[in-house]
Amino acid sequence: MHCRYLLLLGLSALVHAGQFTPAHDEFSINDELKLECLNDKDKWISPTCVETQKPLSLYYGRDGPLQCSVKSDDPFHTTMLLALAHSKPLHCRVPASKLAYPKFTTIYLPIDGVPVRNTKKKRISGNFNAVFHGQQGNIITGAVYSVGHSLPETVAGVTTLQFNQKWYEGSGLSVLMANKRHEEEFIIQPVVALMFCLLTACLVYVAGRVYVEGTVIPRAIKMHEVQKNESKKTQ
Repeated sequence: MHCRYLLLLGLSALVHAGQFTPAHDEFSINDELKLECLNDKDKWISPTCVETQKPLSLYYGRDGPLQCSVKSDDPFHTTMLLALAHSKPLHCRVPASKLAYPKFTTIYLPIDGVPVRNTKKKRISGNFNAVFHGQQGNIITGAVYSVGHSLPETVAGVTTLQFNQKWYEGSGLSVLMANKRHEEEFIIQPVVALMFCLLTACLVYVAGRVYVEGTVIPRAIKMHEVQKNESKKTQ
């Protein structure tokens, strides 16, 4: 009976093996990180992306491109044009943790311009690399810089921003967070290892008991009856 409970407990532990439950103040992979920038009135604003109809957010621990198209009537678009005109980067931030009142990681978003054909105007380049360092579900630091080649203008009145994200575990550049996550999936926690041992012991016990009760004991009884009958014949 106890072994049955151990089997159920062991199976439950194996099912949840490799799953990591972060603390309440730690980001999980793919958690949204809202990007906010100061406008000319010193207010934090974020663009509304045409693709999602949500404020622009980066994603914790996710490598790869992120696109956000901003309409020309969005206040953030005006803020970018002002930054372009004054050749100054935008002062931006993302939350460093999931606390209710978190500290923020400061990011400077450079706004570069590219000439518009047949005019003297410039449009926003919008192509960025975003490099972040995180540890134990918190952001250590981050940087965003403009990439040399600009994105093509696809729709008039819409500026497309593209962030090519790369996340590193710790302060160095040797461990990608994506690789760290895959390695942790193969780590067996001590409790899981103990339950695996108990599960193995129970399986061995059950298999041994089935063999003894189903094979050894019936065979011994049969041999005893044969010997008993033979002894009766000799008497």
